[in-house]
Amino acid sequence: MDFFLVPNNPESCTLVSANGVAHYQVVTTKASHSQRVSKIQRPAESEEDSIVATIDWGNWDQPTVVRSCPLVRAKGTREDSVLVSDFLYKKHQFSSSRYFLGDDAIEYRWKFVKGLGFVLTRSDTNQEVACYSFALSKEGLYAGERKSRLKIQPCSVELDLIVVSFLIMLKKRREKLGTGALLSAHDEDPQGDGGGDGGSGC
Repeated sequence: MDFFLVPNNPESCTLVSANGVAHYQVVTTKASHSQRVSKIQRPAESEEDSIVATIDWGNWDQPTVVRSCPLVRAKGTREDSVLVSDFLYKKHQFSSSRYFLGDDAIEYRWKFVKGLGFVLTRSDTNQEVACYSFALSKEGLYAGERKSRLKIQPCSVELDLIVVSFLIMLKKRREKLGTGALLSAHDEDPQGDGGGDGGSGC
């Protein structure tokens, strides 16, 4: 399944499939003390049922926390509020890769691959599960357009976990590059033009 980020902003976007159906929406507001809070929702009969997760983005004195998402958990625990550093954890201090435990009890790894984008794989087999890139869309609503796309393969892990972890990874990378949410999709494409021939490799 392919999700296109419209617009390419992990704090304020709609994840749309190739046929134009909106599957997830991200809305960010400012809370007290200038803290930003993102709400990730999907179509549902009620407001309560629509909430996939709420992310309280950290600042200089508060850590980033994921709330209202039962699937998101720190390794070995289940709590209503989970620190992002416990949910998406590092195994090596200087590594940019982040790991999380899926609802299928399998460990997954997000890694940024130069020239490609973010890639999600199973830790045990290195099998690719998802890939985020900036590429030319060849079919569907955005055919002929270069769009930021999250491509997800059939897998056993819950889709919500992939989406929540991906949005956090993308937001954190853009913070690291010092351009925040206003950065264009080209930060995931080192060539700056979508990959030359439009191929993303995933």
